[in-house]
Amino acid sequence: MLFKSLIGAALAGTALAAPTLQLQNSTDTTSNSTSTNSTGPYEPKVMIVSMFTPEREVWLQPLNLTNNVSFVGACPLFPHVACNDDYSTCIVTTGEAEIQASSTIMALTLAPQFNLTQTYFLIAGIGGIRPSEGTLGSAAWARFSVQSGLAYELDSRQIPFNWSAGYWALGTKAPGQLPATADLYGTEVFELNTNLMSRALNLTQGLTLNDSTVAQEYRKMYDYAPANEPPKVFQGDALCSDAYFAGTILSDVWSNYTKLMTNGEGNYALTAQEDNASLEAFMRASVGGLVDYSRIMLLRTASDFDSAPNATFDALTAFQAEQGAFEPAVQNILIVGRPVVEDIHKNWDSLYAAGIAPPAITNGSYYGDDLGTLRNGTAQARRFRRSK
Repeated sequence: MLFKSLIGAALAGTALAAPTLQLQNSTDTTSNSTSTNSTGPYEPKVMIVSMFTPEREVWLQPLNLTNNVSFVGACPLFPHVACNDDYSTCIVTTGEAEIQASSTIMALTLAPQFNLTQTYFLIAGIGGIRPSEGTLGSAAWARFSVQSGLAYELDSRQIPFNWSAGYWALGTKAPGQLPATADLYGTEVFELNTNLMSRALNLTQGLTLNDSTVAQEYRKMYDYAPANEPPKVFQGDALCSDAYFAGTILSDVWSNYTKLMTNGEGNYALTAQEDNASLEAFMRASVGGLVDYSRIMLLRTASDFDSAPNATFDALTAFQAEQGAFEPAVQNILIVGRPVVEDIHKNWDSLYAAGIAPPAITNGSYYGDDLGTLRNGTAQARRFRRSK
């Protein structure tokens, strides 16, 4: 990734991040933890999915996740699932970016130490935010996760005169064109259970979120809402990208792409590196009866803006700026996620054990992947990809 050297591997999971923050080494250094020799299988009601050390450590002490369970195929940096004493709540850490995430989640779903058929999964991490959709420290529950990497790209300095950017969808000839089903890879778009998402949103929408004085001052540079407002919980969709990007043009590109790929229903709000990869692994495991895809939630909190305050700032200046929201964003993962974890335990017998069904199938539904694998059974195979 072109810009990753600017901010360091410790800040993965966000499109923009303050490069001066010093974080703990990204290894599994759970304090006061114990390893278990028991083989299980454990049947957690909740499995939190984090991606790197800060997102993991914010949960450990508050939820007493001190019992480590190793499994084959875990990320080498995070070789343990950490659980509470009765193994009803656990956390797995995938490692950063798409390859790590898909590998870890697939290995977890196949691990004999766990029975995950009734488990609720809370994917929870930080990300960069589009200032027209939210502000520093805000938290968004996602309906859609859209993968940005499946695209053609031209050098922005050599694009056709009537193009605004050099990206367009694979299998098409120009920006704004929708690929045919036969041209899809199948990981472009994932839709989650909106009934479950709505319950999580209703439980958390009025929460007071952490903030910082630096973030408060930085957001004043934006002369429009919601960028210059206090952080809040809202519904907004995620963009999955292994490339760290910055700039108004690219932000607009991926906003337009999200709307295109979701038939106008998706609303790009936050970036992440891992979510489509995790969701693909979960979907395959769900087809195999190992997990229930309808029990997955996706939460991202905003550590930084994806574009500059105004035209007087170049993208690099905004990219390198100290925005002051990294630590509040990490803390807000717990503030927003914990009430949902507690609600699952509190209402397990009356609601969650049986599951919260997704909405009934509708014309053009994306529930699951964009090939309709969960809705239709066998997915339509991609026959070819147009190159021109």
